[in-house]
Amino acid sequence: DEKLYERYLFDQQFSHPGYSGMVANIEDHPENLLDKRQIKLSEFIAFELLLEIDALEAKYEKQWPKMSAMLKHDVPELFPEKVNSDLFETYQLWQEAFEWSYYDEVLRGLQVLPKENISNYKNSFQGIFCIDDREISLRTYLEHTDTNCATFSTAGFFNVEFYFQPEHGKFHTKVCPAPVTPKHLIVETEAKKRHKKDAHSSKQSKEFFSGWIISQTMGFWSGLRLALNIFKPIESPVMVSSFKHMDKNGKLKIERVNDETSKDNLLYGFSVEEMADRMEGLFKSIGLIENFASLVYIVGHGASSINNTHYAGYDCGACSGRAGSVNARVAAFMANHKDVRKLLSQRGIHIPDETCFIGALHDTTKDEIDFFDEQLLKDEVHEKHLQNKKTFQKALDLNAKERSRRFLFVNTSEKPEKVHNKVRLRAMSLFEPRPEWNHATNALCFVGRRSSCEHLFLDRRAFLNSYNYSIDAEGKYLLGILRAVTPVCGGINLEYYFSRVDSYRLGAGTKLPHNVIGLIGVANGIDGDLRPGLPKQMINIHDPLRLLVIVEHYPEVILKTIESHPPTYEWFTNEWVNLVCIHPVTKELYRFSKN
Repeated sequence: DEKLYERYLFDQQFSHPGYSGMVANIEDHPENLLDKRQIKLSEFIAFELLLEIDALEAKYEKQWPKMSAMLKHDVPELFPEKVNSDLFETYQLWQEAFEWSYYDEVLRGLQVLPKENISNYKNSFQGIFCIDDREISLRTYLEHTDTNCATFSTAGFFNVEFYFQPEHGKFHTKVCPAPVTPKHLIVETEAKKRHKKDAHSSKQSKEFFSGWIISQTMGFWSGLRLALNIFKPIESPVMVSSFKHMDKNGKLKIERVNDETSKDNLLYGFSVEEMADRMEGLFKSIGLIENFASLVYIVGHGASSINNTHYAGYDCGACSGRAGSVNARVAAFMANHKDVRKLLSQRGIHIPDETCFIGALHDTTKDEIDFFDEQLLKDEVHEKHLQNKKTFQKALDLNAKERSRRFLFVNTSEKPEKVHNKVRLRAMSLFEPRPEWNHATNALCFVGRRSSCEHLFLDRRAFLNSYNYSIDAEGKYLLGILRAVTPVCGGINLEYYFSRVDSYRLGAGTKLPHNVIGLIGVANGIDGDLRPGLPKQMINIHDPLRLLVIVEHYPEVILKTIESHPPTYEWFTNEWVNLVCIHPVTKELYRFSKN
């Protein structure tokens, strides 16, 4: 019966939505595969139908019964008109009440008038961080430890979109938001190999004779080391660390000297004009166009863990699930470039000659930080940098202590240094299913001045993007911000939302039996469908609230801005995320509604 064809194919593909969804995604974005392949969902369906034909022929030979005759009831329409039941509307009311019971508290706090900024005030140092919700507490402790410093935040690719080619890597990888398609390639040179080898992971350990010899000679020691790891975790070659994403002592080809392209038609590096464009966008979007400190830190973030099949979910979402180290270092190079500064000066951004930008990477799991190109610092600011490193270390200790509130078996009453050591060991433990809570409990995204929210304790639940409405009257830079934060932060939020609502169908269940399949996903054991969403160990403490995006600007400007970009606008019209405008002067609140 041809009327059932569409329904049959629909049910067939949704019997394994993981593989079908992955094929459909790769068809639209073949670059998501490290080794690109041109595949189509239609070909995948045809292949599966051929396998079914083989199975039917093996069972029935040529006497196939009609499948339609086996149906015991009428097949419902595939996409019937939606009619909300009373039960659905009740659930909807409860969901909105659940969300707004939290939103209201935060919005009331944001209506407190911020303290006045002293425009000619000179900061001891400034830090530009990612909007990531895990960076809020570190920024807060930096501001409390050194009350003269100032921190800003933006999407963690720092407005420099490119592919990164590590020296010892076979493929280049995207380090910018997923919807962005870069045209530039940054190549690493003079770098050391960063991944050590372990005899247990060698090819010989999988062979019959050599595997037997290795197990007999090294098996006892391996078992002992495994047992010791419970009580005293140590780093090992199987540990994945964000610090290994780039060699801090290697060189990056950032400035383009000609228009030579790679085999994928990518430009090597950026021209001076292109660098100036990106730094102008970065500084104006966060409201930092004057009063630069002598030291400005651009801090990306990543993570470290072991035995974690969902490691990419712990790195930077704005860098396509990779560490932000390369972006931070590239952005610092651009901001330090003399010719770039000359162009920026012509565009109203005056960076003093004594100002130095330093790239850095914050490991959110171990709460450690590493700085890049310190040897290039001028003598007069090097001493300041050494003092600032102590400030960062104290803030990291306090940050680790705050995080420890949600960790079992960690005594949070101990001194911050001791708590930090215990938190650090979690990242190296083979038996730790939760090296950190990642984005669990995320619920907010605030786009506005730091002074408007610095008095609030946001409990690591908010994405913060620095923005000053007074230098962006028409919303030009606001559009760039919302184009990045809405799909990135909204996507992260929905990933946690659906995984928490239905861990089995929309999440990944428990991670304990997961095996990596083809470097594209995980499945339970060695077979079965690819699991969508996140495992239970990442969402235990998460409350399923849709993201509330709060923008500090005039309501008419915000509305005009989001309407000008349909892909961003649909996030709000479809109510995938909520949107509230806070008037920058009166502090009145305006809620966006598609009606």
